[in-house]
Amino acid sequence: MAFKFRIDVSRCIGCRACEVACVTVNDLNPSHARCFVPYLEANETKTAHATYAPYLCHHCEEPPCVPACPTGASYKAADGRVLVDKELCIGCGMCVKACPYDARYVDPGSKKLEKCTLCDGRVQAGLAPACFDVCPADARLFEEVVEIDGRSQTVRIGNVSKPDAGHKQMKLVSETVNPKPRLILSGRPEDLELVAAKRPPKLGFVMPAAIWRNGAGWLVQGLGVASMAAMAGMVALRVLRGRKNKINQAEKDNKPPPADPPSAAN
Repeated sequence: MAFKFRIDVSRCIGCRACEVACVTVNDLNPSHARCFVPYLEANETKTAHATYAPYLCHHCEEPPCVPACPTGASYKAADGRVLVDKELCIGCGMCVKACPYDARYVDPGSKKLEKCTLCDGRVQAGLAPACFDVCPADARLFEEVVEIDGRSQTVRIGNVSKPDAGHKQMKLVSETVNPKPRLILSGRPEDLELVAAKRPPKLGFVMPAAIWRNGAGWLVQGLGVASMAAMAGMVALRVLRGRKNKINQAEKDNKPPPADPPSAAN
């Protein structure tokens, strides 16, 4: 079923327990968590306002990473999660370039795409996502109704629908980039303004999968054949140029031109 999740940037204390939990639960490289907590600072202001900005996949309703995937490995699940089929992933990184929130990366070891799944396996077992579960400041809030052993059960961390007094809510979009993210950010207005200014959604490159499979794939194959033909032509041309140079040099030296090497047939 559909899920809701919110992160309060004003509550975050920058402890990065969420990153540690993500690495531990998903058995990841310690330097490559699926969530991260950048420190943002407005150096240009007199007050030097700063905040932490907990970050992970926004699980967009219209995720541009999905049509960017040439193999269909990136997909949107029935419950709204944006996931990756590792068996289909070729590690090309096209979806990384398409993500507006820099929430994807290709693991240098496995050469496969890594991203937040909102711990779908844990949630289906009745447990909250690991990074939400360990947050000591209650900055991460999550709610999803799942069916376990034929019965509906609500997995909940905090109250997603009730922000703190004086805190505003927003989704990180712009006039040109709006993939309809599900992640809600909340916090003091000045903190949200800083997040919007320092980490605006980017307009990424998207090559629709259908174009790749039905058109660009054949084009690349054709270019491969054409490249091979061009290379063969270049080799032949180089041989001919070498032969011509030898003849010219022989004429200058008043010597007979060199004989052609015997063919394989002889």
